[in-house]
Amino acid sequence: MIVNVSTSFTVNTFTGFLATTGMVLHESPEGIITYLILIRSGFSEQTSLILDFLAISAGALVYVGSTHLLPKAEQEHKKFSLVVLGAGVLVAFIIVLSKHN
Repeated sequence: MIVNVSTSFTVNTFTGFLATTGMVLHESPEGIITYLILIRSGFSEQTSLILDFLAISAGALVYVGSTHLLPKAEQEHKKFSLVVLGAGVLVAFIIVLSKHN
């Protein structure tokens, strides 16, 4: 999203401001809803704010990873890609199992 907004400023300033305004109007309700759901779930206001910020940051990382890093990863040797994918699945599986005990 940030890359798209910064790229829109290269077209012209007005297009950049329109893209920025659109992104803020699109993302703000999602952040507010996430914050309110956390509050209603029993988290404190400060904890809810921190978790909401972390969720937004994680979303940005997923976006950057999928749009910029994934194409580069496809150029790597498939053997190494499968090893890393397997390691990631294993770590996720261990985290899930540790939460159920």
